[in-house]
Amino acid sequence: MSTKNWTYAIIFVIIVTTLILLKLLATKTIFYGVFYFFLTLFFIYIFVKEKDLAKKFDIHREIFVNKIAKKHNIEDEKKVKRINKTFYYIETIGTALILVVIIQRFYIGNFKIPTGSMIPTIEVGDRVFADMVSYKFTTPKRNSIVVFKEPIQNKVLYNKRVMGLPGEKIKIEDDILYVNGEAINFRRYSNLGIGNREWIIPKKNDKLEIIPEENYNETYRAASFNIGEIQKELKTNSLSIFSFMPNLKFVINGEETAPVLDFIHDKNILKKLMAGETVEVILDEDYYLALGDNTDNSFDSRYWGFVKESRIRGRAFIRFWPLNRIGLLDDNHNEILTLSASALKKLKNEIDKTFDIGTK
Repeated sequence: MSTKNWTYAIIFVIIVTTLILLKLLATKTIFYGVFYFFLTLFFIYIFVKEKDLAKKFDIHREIFVNKIAKKHNIEDEKKVKRINKTFYYIETIGTALILVVIIQRFYIGNFKIPTGSMIPTIEVGDRVFADMVSYKFTTPKRNSIVVFKEPIQNKVLYNKRVMGLPGEKIKIEDDILYVNGEAINFRRYSNLGIGNREWIIPKKNDKLEIIPEENYNETYRAASFNIGEIQKELKTNSLSIFSFMPNLKFVINGEETAPVLDFIHDKNILKKLMAGETVEVILDEDYYLALGDNTDNSFDSRYWGFVKESRIRGRAFIRFWPLNRIGLLDDNHNEILTLSASALKKLKNEIDKTFDIGTK
């Protein structure tokens, strides 16, 4: 390995070590600030050095192909060229796919909408771009359309509108959403799923109690059910917990509320619940109420509960397909700029606080 390559390897190790330490020790804002700084530098480097990198790849590919030809006694130049060309296409497509995945995961997400839960704002088959950066530094605001990993199967991405914030009390009555007793008249919401109940949205440091009605292990053994199969089903579809454990209660600071399904995926917690034990947890994150605009045909927080902040990947802000419906997804046209400014301000404050800048 050349000296230059060793230098690159050392720089890479230093960057990875720095990010690991920041993840463990620094705030979320500082970690993501440094992470995006390095990631953006990486893309700038690729853009600036594109021609040089292409030449290096060509040289390494040619050496590799010659080794293959020599090993397998391939002397026909046309065959060698075809092999070289094949590896060129594999290399090009592979590199493009990796870069696209990184961009979609960390900068701008591209999503096709499979359901009608957000009609009329978003139709079935619409394609939208989502800002995947802002929520690394700021928190969702009411009325924002977010993309998040659902807590039911713990693998599918949903898009809904944030209508309830951490610590708020919500109720739906006469097709009107009430937050802390005040009517929110953005749009109509039915009380399907929630009924006439008032829920409190969990916030960080709240005490959550999950209370089972009985020892379900004994109940299902008596009925000759396979406990292992039940636990397997619950870990892949947490909403089925209400089929296996009817009357399961979720209580925040002494008040019964909507399901918080994240903990059902935890094997140890699930074992305790099956044994009839109450589980107590101090929450380390904020939660949100996510509702679909198509209120009578949306499977949302009214049915399966709240969305943990770390599940939220980004904010859907523009539809780019079909072409005749290109446009921003809500009336808050300046929200992206506001979020960006807020993110930069928060990052600066965190850095100042960490290094005591301006405090002496």
